[in-house]
Amino acid sequence: MPERERRSEIPRWAERERTEDLAWIGENLQGFWNAARSGYEADGRGALVADTTVKPTGGGHPFGYMRQEQIQQFGGKDETRMVSAYDPSWELVIVLLKPKDRMSSYRVGIPKQQSKPTTR
Repeated sequence: MPERERRSEIPRWAERERTEDLAWIGENLQGFWNAARSGYEADGRGALVADTTVKPTGGGHPFGYMRQEQIQQFGGKDETRMVSAYDPSWELVIVLLKPKDRMSSYRVGIPKQQSKPTTR
């Protein structure tokens, strides 16, 4: 199916929400990457889960790392698939909790050179 036709299947509000989500993830990517790396090193494969239903305070929306087993119990098919498939050396999975019991999930890649420590 051509790209133009696929896009028309997604409601405009969903496209707008996805664009806003990705912009917000981009603004916070370094912090998310650091938290995901720490979570992976401590607990293995998993995902960052951010609660966007809570109004952010000075520190932003609350988020934490959930292990793969927790995602399998708590998440849906998309979240389970993403957590099973991502490459933790340069990717992370972010699950955004939304109003009305919705979730938006993203598998985000970081260029490998950014995941390596820099030398001075």
